[in-house]
Amino acid sequence: MLVVTANWALADGSLVATSRRGQEEFLEAVHRAAFRSGVRRDGRYEPIDGIDVVLAGDTFDPLTSTAWAGGGRPWHQGGRAAAVAAAVMLAAAARGRRLLAGLAAWARTGLMVPAADRRGRPVFGRDRRVPVRVTILPGDRDPWIAGAGARLARRGIEVAGAWSVPGISVCHGAEFDPLWTAAEPGRPTLAASLAVDLVARFGTALRGRPDLWPACRPLVAQLAASRALELPGVVAEWLAAMERSAAALRDTWLAAVAAWRRQARIVEPACDASFDAIDAIAGWMEALHHRPPDAAGAITALLDPRPPFGAESGTVVLGHWSGAAAGATIVGLGPTPGNAVDPAAVVTLAGVAPARQRRGPEHVVFPDPDRPAVHYRLAAEDPPPRRTFAPPVYQRIVEAA
Repeated sequence: MLVVTANWALADGSLVATSRRGQEEFLEAVHRAAFRSGVRRDGRYEPIDGIDVVLAGDTFDPLTSTAWAGGGRPWHQGGRAAAVAAAVMLAAAARGRRLLAGLAAWARTGLMVPAADRRGRPVFGRDRRVPVRVTILPGDRDPWIAGAGARLARRGIEVAGAWSVPGISVCHGAEFDPLWTAAEPGRPTLAASLAVDLVARFGTALRGRPDLWPACRPLVAQLAASRALELPGVVAEWLAAMERSAAALRDTWLAAVAAWRRQARIVEPACDASFDAIDAIAGWMEALHHRPPDAAGAITALLDPRPPFGAESGTVVLGHWSGAAAGATIVGLGPTPGNAVDPAAVVTLAGVAPARQRRGPEHVVFPDPDRPAVHYRLAAEDPPPRRTFAPPVYQRIVEAA
């Protein structure tokens, strides 16, 4: 059985809280899935042979932190920035210890599932140990995890650039996203610049406002989980819903946008655009439109790219992207438009159409080919809706929206 999960975005807690309950629910869901996958098509039960759990990138989010409020930045070269990044990663790992410790325990000792009797029925109380292999892929937000390979290996967790078996490949996929592709060392990507110098700066400013922080902390979490294209719309919705302090929140946001513009002029982010992207994006962020106006359709093309590749056969799971590419069966675990904090999650695969659920970090479960497809839900909710990914065409330049 293969379980792929992505975008946990475990932060250090300075701006975004981490849910231990969600980590426990995921481990419980995988345990239930391991048992249910033992039911074959003829109804007979036979324990599965093993489980592969792949964390397909962005397990941690060290960018959304007050640690970068000083002069250091994640893209800076040298020991100072590396020390800050290491400290933030350690703090984030501590907040994700329930998830990491649970996976490490499975990797060391295996997962217990019921054994089967001669009639193909589960025998509760007589368990069988199933081996579990855990792999973590570095993402765009947590590339530093690649340097922790030796430490994680001692806990039974492997760090790899990608994972594959015949017919299924898993990678994060940010390397195909122009927003996360840096042109040269020491220079931020456009997405990283927005994450650190806009979202994290905005959150740090709110944290310094006792009149705003308690109510607006969920807003920072929503912005951190949102795509760049959605940021002004998220703030606009919060402003519309606030009965008091809306003016103070708006002023704080506008100050953060102005600061991002200044910082981006000092060290310009890597950006493949044929126009002045900094002024255009800053102006749109200040206007707080949900979508760029017709005249700014190029912003939509820049901030909302699509997977640039296809595959002739097999299934490709991408932790970074949401959607599919023509010529391949793509399962995208990235944030879905308009649904950042509560993303649609892939929880099982039936044929080529994954079932999705609006709950927690995204993950997908692949039962063995000869076993029935079962919807493994993460919470006691109604069965998740089915969704088939349509194949959008990747374009670096599109017509005005």
